Amino acid sequence: MRTIHGWDVIEDRSDPRLKEFSIQGTTRKIRLRKDVGPYLAAFAAEYHKQIAPIDKGTFDDWGWCPLRKGRASSHTSDHCGGVAMDLNATAEGSQGSGSLKFWANPIKKTRLALLRKRYSLLEFGGDYSAANRDPMHWTFDWGVNQVKVAVAMKKLGINPDGVRTKP
Repeated sequence: MRTIHGWDVIEDRSDPRLKEFSIQGTTRKIRLRKDVGPYLAAFAAEYHKQIAPIDKGTFDDWGWCPLRKGRASSHTSDHCGGVAMDLNATAEGSQGSGSLKFWANPIKKTRLALLRKRYSLLEFGGDYSAANRDPMHWTFDWGVNQVKVAVAMKKLGINPDGVRTKP
């Protein structure tokens, strides 16, 4: 079985393909696919530092989840493959046609543009159509695979724990 973006579904939290990543600079841990999770964890750490803290208030950040269909789609969620994460769900809004008020701040928008350029393999749920918009959601874009992620991690200096070791 495959997710909406073509990744293998991981059905059990004890599957050896999963790893719990500590997000650098935070108290959060997110369970992600071991081979590509470092890229997502490094992104989350920079997001925390540059956009908004992810370890304040409600625990509303997560990655892998058991098999389920996406709420706005009949496809299997990328979360089920450990290749998607949601950050600051309560502040930034969950799935649906809700507002993008969080992203109206020009400083956040500018910082996000720079961060998205650095982590260009990611797809932002805030770009989805109004009916499916999901501004807390981050996943790998169409056509991204383990090889592309490994190359990008090397270029960015991301280690297997999801820590960016070079500027």
